[in-house]
Amino acid sequence: MDLTTSLLLSILSAVAEAALEPAAEQPYAQEEQSLPRALPDEARKGVMQPPTGDGYLTINGQHWPLAPTAQIRNRQNLIVVPMQIQVASEIAYLTNDDGAIHRVWMLTPTEAAVARRR
Repeated sequence: MDLTTSLLLSILSAVAEAALEPAAEQPYAQEEQSLPRALPDEARKGVMQPPTGDGYLTINGQHWPLAPTAQIRNRQNLIVVPMQIQVASEIAYLTNDDGAIHRVWMLTPTEAAVARRR
């Protein structure tokens, strides 16, 4: 086997091994590398239970209607649909003029440590 073929096989073998190895989970690894989010000062803090799909959210034990234009953003600041949320999460949220939940941000541990009104 010539040198070029053996190098190519070695590289392909390393790539295949790396692809098949499970990645170590680091759920908040991106937090250190990304820019901090600028959450509104008027946003309140709470713990949101996983949504049940009935158009309401349970935050701090209180049932809130979900606005038709509501946005829920995960820890990476991506918009998610309510049914993707499977665990209780610390959040910051805003309500609209009708008292419905309008914006929700799932907080990273660093963001959760910042004092906000409940």
